Amino acid sequence: MKAQSSFELLTTFGVVLAFTVPVLFLLLSFTSIGYEDASKAQADASARTLADTMNSVYAQGAGAQREILLNVPVSTEDIYASDGEIVVRIKTNNGDFDAVAPTIARISASNYSLGKHTGLFKVTVLAVPATSGDQVEVKIYAPAK
Repeated sequence: MKAQSSFELLTTFGVVLAFTVPVLFLLLSFTSIGYEDASKAQADASARTLADTMNSVYAQGAGAQREILLNVPVSTEDIYASDGEIVVRIKTNNGDFDAVAPTIARISASNYSLGKHTGLFKVTVLAVPATSGDQVEVKIYAPAK
């Protein structure tokens, strides 16, 4: 009798474990996919915010300045401005993801990087007189961590 009850208990535990483990793995994979999608959306929003701010400052002309708070994902690799666009590069499970937002502002350098910032930080956008034919250039900078 004792052997039969022990065998039934082990069989029941085995069946429960056999169904529980795959369900847990499935839930964990959906959770990581949701987190990755949220990070991508946050990177897109950060790129758009910075591009909109640059456009606004550029349109106001030389001497205009604005400080904004950017909130970028923890997985951020780089934030840079190049060739009329703002790029927030984050690391995902499938490689790097670039969140890109176009800008009309003339950026003061051909490839300008804010570096690797994560979380919430302050960015200053400043319009300065241009060194070439355009009226103003836009500079962006953030304090070093």
